Amino acid sequence: MTSRLPPFKSIEAFVVASQTLSFTTTASILCITLPAVSRRIQALEAELGVQLFHRGHRSLELTQAGMIYADHLLPAIDSIRHASQAVRNKAVTNRVKVSTLSLFAVSWILPRLARFQEIHGTIQIDLDVTGEYVNFDRSDVDLAIRLGRGGWPDLHVVPLLDILVFPVCSPTLLATGHPIDSPEDLFRYRLMSSSCQQELWPSMLNAMGLSEPPGATYTNFDSFHLLFEAAAQGLGIAIAPDVLVAPYLDSGRLVRPLPDIHFQWAKKFYLVCRGHDRDRLPVRAVHSWLTREAANYQRGDTSEEHRAADQLS
Repeated sequence: MTSRLPPFKSIEAFVVASQTLSFTTTASILCITLPAVSRRIQALEAELGVQLFHRGHRSLELTQAGMIYADHLLPAIDSIRHASQAVRNKAVTNRVKVSTLSLFAVSWILPRLARFQEIHGTIQIDLDVTGEYVNFDRSDVDLAIRLGRGGWPDLHVVPLLDILVFPVCSPTLLATGHPIDSPEDLFRYRLMSSSCQQELWPSMLNAMGLSEPPGATYTNFDSFHLLFEAAAQGLGIAIAPDVLVAPYLDSGRLVRPLPDIHFQWAKKFYLVCRGHDRDRLPVRAVHSWLTREAANYQRGDTSEEHRAADQLS
């Protein structure tokens, strides 16, 4: 039968004290009181049936038994420390932090995240949502999905998703309001946009061959999320990037009043990371998964065959 081990707290106190030869310093290192150190050492000596220290008025020395015990324990403690650090490092490196827009995370990443977890169950994706470009020099972010025109120096940049833009509105507004049979009919309604992307309506009108009417104004909302919610409440016609508005269209809360009208935005979603992070296995797995999902999305392909292919790649 295996003999019972002494309390680990007592062993820890002894190992530290054997190196410092000071109960006061040991107490400071372990963040406990001096009496607590003494009690732990005394308990260990009682457990072992030997004295481990010679206690002088102002001195502390190991006994012969204490030296032998310390010689055996120090390698064991080092092994425990190294094993704990290895597990800790593995847990850290298997977490991949991805920075992106809040609505992109909700509308595009989260619906696909379960598939990633099925394939890579040991890798944890942490989503960091923000409206700003992350500063890789001052952040622990591993990957970022940026909306823009590219051209970020000193970073590994891959185009992820092209973006189509088109008008959307609530089905109730379309059913009860003025008919929208041509692009000109849009002017019968309030036109709404995101305040951070105000160029979208002028670009949309230009793609439809229309000019802005004199004095044209747009109702702007602080985010695409607010914009789409306003449109779903029937407040007007919103201009929408397809990637972000997809859940609203899928649920039927929003519809396209002119299904054949759209334009391709000059901006795209890009996958961005530090060059050396791209070579880390967990980051590479997330990077590859995102690019495969994006390729399938742009093909309109959600087939089980491609999901199976993803699992094999």
